[in-house]
Amino acid sequence: MKVLVATKETQGKRKNDFSYTDSGEPVRFAFECDGESVDGRCGCRRSMCGMNSLKATTTVQVKNEKLSLKEYKSKIQKSLQKGGWNLTEKIIADEAKELLRIANHFPEGTVLEKRGDGFAARKTE
Repeated sequence: MKVLVATKETQGKRKNDFSYTDSGEPVRFAFECDGESVDGRCGCRRSMCGMNSLKATTTVQVKNEKLSLKEYKSKIQKSLQKGGWNLTEKIIADEAKELLRIANHFPEGTVLEKRGDGFAARKTE
């Protein structure tokens, strides 16, 4: 299945890019500050959270992984638990569904950036 993973590709295209994740680790949505602008100091509205490192990145890539939906949901749940969250199966399923919807919207290998609620492909040249 196609999933979103952290990448350092195209880092620096925007002056406020950052990547503290491990390249290739799956990413999930992070919690966002109230009232933060997309280009605000925190960076929460333009970044994704690494499921293993629990650190943030502004660049992600679409990658084909050999995972079942059950395994993918388990990765999300373990990441949340590692961060101290104990959310319902429905919330985890909804997040998995949305992450997979985004990943399936783009060809494999595409580098993406998150800008608020939207995702866009970055040029890799």
